[in-house]
Amino acid sequence: MISILYVILWALFTYVMSYYVLGGYFILLWFVLGAVASFIATVLFIILHFPFMKLSKVTNPYKYYVTRSTGHWLTIFFMRLKIDIKGKENIPKDGPLCVYANHKSYADPFIVFEFMKRPTTFTPKMSVYKAPLIGLWLKYLGAFPIDRSSDRNTARAMVDAIKVIKEGMAMTIFPEGGIKDRNDEKMVAMRAGAYRVAMKAGADLLPVSIQGTTLIKHRAPWRRTKIQVIIHPVVKYEDIKEKTTSEVADLMFHQINNHLVQENHKAV
Repeated sequence: MISILYVILWALFTYVMSYYVLGGYFILLWFVLGAVASFIATVLFIILHFPFMKLSKVTNPYKYYVTRSTGHWLTIFFMRLKIDIKGKENIPKDGPLCVYANHKSYADPFIVFEFMKRPTTFTPKMSVYKAPLIGLWLKYLGAFPIDRSSDRNTARAMVDAIKVIKEGMAMTIFPEGGIKDRNDEKMVAMRAGAYRVAMKAGADLLPVSIQGTTLIKHRAPWRRTKIQVIIHPVVKYEDIKEKTTSEVADLMFHQINNHLVQENHKAV
């Protein structure tokens, strides 16, 4: 929806200005200005949704549709990502679920929106949560900030996150605890505590490998970046409920990294 609106506004601006203002001699100028004008208009359209985002439930389908549509617009037109997704059939359609993936770019949450059609939220760092507009959107989406400076706030956020997961909201977690190495696709760290929320919520775990995001900073927005997403078979809670969080972390670490190691080996 957002992408279509952006293209229509862009084309409409270019046409109107070319036809009614100084003719078609300046069509290239109107085309460039149209990109800017349509971007501003599209952002305003998104901002108009904020009251609805605030008042509606976190699992509201339209709320998540607008979020996914906005993310798709950003990945296509500004980050220039071409995303190949394999394993969509492995995504559970319902039930408690936590998604775990390697994290090498700020584009990763938008990539998650490309394959997660069921309502999904995140556990961002407090610094991300405080960003203008983005912070509010995350709050309305049911995100739970991780405040590493306060164990009390983190514990409170975890309790709320567990409640939301049990209500059917999928929770995406990047267990490295931030972007540790932007030049290495593989996970280089693993916080066992990142799995505590899934274990306490009795949620299934969905491991995801994201390949190619280390190249985005060198290419966007002028060059397209090919991203490959591998969605692995879900790890059932019943199969790991007796394991410690450290054991679960080790299991997920290898499931996510094994594919990335193989891909890097092929590229050598």
